[in-house]
Amino acid sequence: MKSLIAVVFVFSALFSLPAVADKKKLHIDSFKDGNHISQQGGWWYVYDDARLGGNTEVTPLGVLNPTKGNDAQGYAAHVEGTVGNKLGWDYFGFGVTLKSDSGCPAMKKVDLSKYTTLEFKIKGDASGGRLTVALLYSGETCDGNVPKTLTHWADYEASVTADLTGKWTTVRLNLRNDFAQPYWAKPEDKVCIEKVLKSLSVLQWHFSSPDGDSLNVWIDDIYFY
Repeated sequence: MKSLIAVVFVFSALFSLPAVADKKKLHIDSFKDGNHISQQGGWWYVYDDARLGGNTEVTPLGVLNPTKGNDAQGYAAHVEGTVGNKLGWDYFGFGVTLKSDSGCPAMKKVDLSKYTTLEFKIKGDASGGRLTVALLYSGETCDGNVPKTLTHWADYEASVTADLTGKWTTVRLNLRNDFAQPYWAKPEDKVCIEKVLKSLSVLQWHFSSPDGDSLNVWIDDIYFY
């Protein structure tokens, strides 16, 4: 069973939620400004399993500043690392807080229930393991910089491992059909997706493996609509 630890910064983005009827996209980030602050003012971060005693190696760690690639895509979020071999299912990942006070300690939530789709561009490769996008369902308190999970980390997730290629690919995930809680979620940790979408503070990409696999991934142009 994986143990998902999200290191969430105090600062993040203040959302402006347009109506679906206007057909406007909620722009999370395209990294054109070249810094770790999202289009909405939120903060990008990278985490690993060291808090649980893991020995995963990942670059960068902490604040995630975008990197200018060697193609026409320009700046993008770039994370690479190799999971360790101590926990049995070791991990690292990265994410973004969703408004100015949605990180620790305030943990204010964002209502995304009016949106149907998460879209982003991705490229990269992995030697094995699993890369997912997770919608973290947390409470209003924190353990240090880690939000209190309301699902024991059995959050809604969608696998994007198959989308990793050497060329930029656009991923579109239906928020209600493509995300599901993992099979190991206990009955008391199961929650309706509508409840989760009404109360989010973090969007996160999570890589895990039991075999010391590596991941080199780029992310860009993230939207909800």
